[in-house]
Amino acid sequence: MQKVHRGIEERRERKNVTNHQTIEEGRSPDVPRRFRTILADPPWETHQQGAKGAGRHYRLMSLECIKEMPVGDLAEADSFLFLWTTNTVLRDAYDVAEAWGYVPRVPITWVKFRLGLGHYARNSTEHLLLCTRGKPSIRFRSQPTWINAPVQEHSRKPDEQYAVIERISEGPFCELFARRRPPSNRDWFVWGNEIDSDIVIPGYPVPSDRRHNHQEK
Repeated sequence: MQKVHRGIEERRERKNVTNHQTIEEGRSPDVPRRFRTILADPPWETHQQGAKGAGRHYRLMSLECIKEMPVGDLAEADSFLFLWTTNTVLRDAYDVAEAWGYVPRVPITWVKFRLGLGHYARNSTEHLLLCTRGKPSIRFRSQPTWINAPVQEHSRKPDEQYAVIERISEGPFCELFARRRPPSNRDWFVWGNEIDSDIVIPGYPVPSDRRHNHQEK
């Protein structure tokens, strides 16, 4: 995500404009001003640069760059955050959630039943960290802390995640770092480097921002 790395400097140069103002620039009328649920799968940089690591597949973001994203400005005061993390950066995920204004509550573990990489032990799990801000309504309280789903292409998270999230929380939903539209008939909106994004995040430009900029002219 080379564009994302460059974007952090752009955001610092625009401190005279509030995030509240710039986040809504170029947004279509049918896109909510705030979301009740945020799903994020950041391209973690920490310890992912090896010959077989994530750096071979896509651009990574530093922890500082991720923490400085104005994610809290996208969400309602009472909202959920579901944050994907690996075992290696699990502690960093807690720090990111708190930097975004959320309280980490419980990790929901994706059990892959396939050996992955690892220096001390072979990773066969990833975690969807459930976090809250304020007092969001909990629709379903019997969700177990695991997901059993097959592994697909590199870094792709299981479609089962959407069913889990929709059981627990309310929409509208926004997925950050999305690569494809969620297979759901619920009100999902997306942002990412590899998709036609529905929103603009100031200081974090993605290719589809050109569409929004063109509409504003």
